[in-house]
Amino acid sequence: MKKKMMSVLLTATMLAGALAGCGSKPSETVPSETTQTEKESAAGQTTPAVQETAPADAEAPADAEDPASVTGEFTYWTYTDSANNLVKAFNEVYPNVSIDLQVFGGDEYKTKILTALQSGQGVPDVFDLEENYMYEFLDSDIIADLSYMNIEELTKDFFDFQVASMKDSNGKFKTLSFQSSPVCFWYLRDAAEQWLGTSDPAEISAMLTDWETVIAKGEEIHEKSNGEVSLWPNITEMVKVDAFSFDPLVIDGKLIVSDDWMGLMDNMRTMYESKANAELGSWGSDWAAAWNDGKLLFRVMPSWDFFTDWEKNAGNVGVATPFRASYEGATGICVYDKTDKKDLAAKFLAYVASDDFQKINAENHNQVPASKAVCDALAEGYSSEDFGGQNLMATYSEICNKIVGITPDKYTRSVQNLFQKWATDGIKAGKDNAGVIEDFKKALHDQYPEVVID
Repeated sequence: MKKKMMSVLLTATMLAGALAGCGSKPSETVPSETTQTEKESAAGQTTPAVQETAPADAEAPADAEDPASVTGEFTYWTYTDSANNLVKAFNEVYPNVSIDLQVFGGDEYKTKILTALQSGQGVPDVFDLEENYMYEFLDSDIIADLSYMNIEELTKDFFDFQVASMKDSNGKFKTLSFQSSPVCFWYLRDAAEQWLGTSDPAEISAMLTDWETVIAKGEEIHEKSNGEVSLWPNITEMVKVDAFSFDPLVIDGKLIVSDDWMGLMDNMRTMYESKANAELGSWGSDWAAAWNDGKLLFRVMPSWDFFTDWEKNAGNVGVATPFRASYEGATGICVYDKTDKKDLAAKFLAYVASDDFQKINAENHNQVPASKAVCDALAEGYSSEDFGGQNLMATYSEICNKIVGITPDKYTRSVQNLFQKWATDGIKAGKDNAGVIEDFKKALHDQYPEVVID
C-alpha cells in the first residue's frame, strides 16, 4: 500500500492552507474579451484508496501519430503539487513536450491567476482552477471553449455530474475535471461492529436511510454507551450530505429557498437537540481524535480525507454510501483562449482525460477517476487492505453515479456554504427557521448584492 497519510497530530499544520481555498469570499471580477464579467483545495490530498497494483506502463491514447514526434512547450499554472503527477505521466508518453509547471499556494494562486487574466500579461497557456471559485471565472471568454478539442467525445464515459461541472452557464465546456471526490460516511470497523452490529458498508447504508433513522440510531447508541459514544459529528455536516440533492439556492440570479432546504433546517434542529449529536467541530483535533478512538462513529468526508490515523487504524477503516449523494472539492484544467499553444494544450488535456491516465492516477496516486467506465473497470476484483478488504472503487462509483448532474455557477457552492453557516449558527442560538432565513438573506445580500431576494 502507498505511503500512509500524516497522522492526525501532523495534519493540524496542514489545515490553514487547506482551508484557505474553502472559504466563501466576495466575488471578484474576471475580464472578458469585450466586457468584464462578475466574479488550496484539499482535493489534492488523498488517502489510501486503491489496490496495491503496479501501474501499467503509460501508453498514449490511440492516435495515428507517434507521440515522440510531438514537440514544443507550454506554461502550466496550478495551486496543487499533485499537478506534478500529471506532467510526469504526460511526459512519459510525450517526451519531447516541455511543460513549464509553476505551483503557487492557497490564496496567492487565485490572486495571481486573476491578476494575469485581468491584465492579459503573463497569462499561462494552461491553468488550474479550484471548485470554490472556478465558476467565478468560467463565463469569461478569455477561457477557451474546449469544444475545439472534441471534449464531448473525450468525456463521454464520465459521470454525469462531472460533465455538468465542466460547463459554464451557457453550457459550453470550459474546463476539464479529471478526478472525483465523492462524500462518504467514514467509520471504524471494530466500533461499527460493537455499536451497529455490523461493519459491512452495504448493511450500514441500509440501516441509515434518512435523518430520522440516523437520529434514532444515535440516540440508541448514546444510551447503550452511557453517553461515551456518539454517532453523528455535528449539524454542519448535514448540509454536506443533502445539498447537491436539492435545487440550488440561487437560480437565474434569484434566491429560492425550497421546502427541501426548510426541511433540512428542521432536521438540523432535531439533530442538535438530540443525544445522537456530538457537536464536535469538523476538522478539529477533538473531532479527529474521537473518531480515531472509536468514540465518534461517523465522519462525513470525501475520498481525499486526510484525518485518519493510519498507524493506528490501517485495515480497520470503512466507508459507506450516504442516503444522499454529493461531492466536495474539484480541480478544473483550463486553456487560455489567446494562447498559440492550443494544439499542445489539447494533447495534454486529452491525455489527462484518457482511460490510461485515469487508471494510472488511481493506481499510483489514489485519486478517484472522473470516468465511470474506468471506475467500474477498476472495481472488478478490487480490494483495499487498509479498508479491511473493501471494494472502494465500487462504493465510490455507486456514490458518483447518484450525484445529480447540476451545472454549478459562481453561487452554487458559495451560497450552500453561507446557508450552512447561518443555519448552524441560528439553530445553536435558538432561532426559528424564519429568523435563520432572515440572517441568511442579509449575509447573501452583503456577499452578492446583485442576487434578487424577495
